Amino acid sequence: MDVVEPPCDHIDLDREGGFPLHRARRWITGSFPDVSPERLSTLLLVADALLANAFEHAAGPRGVRLLRSPDRALVRVEVDDASPHLLPVLGRPGAADPRHRGLLLVNRLSSLWGVTPRVDRKTVWAEVVV
Repeated sequence: MDVVEPPCDHIDLDREGGFPLHRARRWITGSFPDVSPERLSTLLLVADALLANAFEHAAGPRGVRLLRSPDRALVRVEVDDASPHLLPVLGRPGAADPRHRGLLLVNRLSSLWGVTPRVDRKTVWAEVVV
């Protein structure tokens, strides 16, 4: 995979404090002007779910990175956090529970996803066909 070109290949999500989902969505949208609206929506849903998990369940610093396959058919979204011991788990929410569906969405909408644990952080990633 190649790192996405301008405006940049990653953003630091904790720089401004709060939950910067709007900033990440703007950045992702601007990074892929050639992607169809339908595929972009799928990419944004997957990125939203990964970002929400990082902010709800993990410690900062957090960051997001985008990579694109050489044939430009896949985008890999990588979200880093500082909680390597908290690995993602597919939820089993009840019918009345409006939460805990993020990784179910990631599992359904991405072609592949996983986690890369390191000593001081982890990266949760998903690949989306664009």
